[in-house]
Amino acid sequence: MSRPRIFVVDDNAPTRTLIHDTLELEGYEVLSLSDGRALIAALERMTPELVILDVMMPRMDGFEVLKTMRNDERTRYIPVLMLTALDDPSSTWKGWSGGCDYYMNKPFDTEDLLAVVGNLLAGVPA
Repeated sequence: MSRPRIFVVDDNAPTRTLIHDTLELEGYEVLSLSDGRALIAALERMTPELVILDVMMPRMDGFEVLKTMRNDERTRYIPVLMLTALDDPSSTWKGWSGGCDYYMNKPFDTEDLLAVVGNLLAGVPA
């Protein structure tokens, strides 16, 4: 049985490493990327079961990435967990209305993150 593949996209290396290592320890196959354009390029080669996406990144922010994914037939239905320090109501609304499957704020608890990841992979709605 193959391990679920998760793409982690965050420009902050320590945060990206924490998420990557946490998920790998739980048995997930993880690809870490530093920005939105790198994610779009990776999606041309592989399809993950889940994307964990930061918002504030250089070159292409998470909201732009989400819009691009939702407008592409190949990536439209990949669950997206937005994990961001932006916790104001307008940013939260922008994530939900843009089609994210879950919007989680930083700092985060790794147990909460793992619970949300498990639910999204199981198809449990937010």
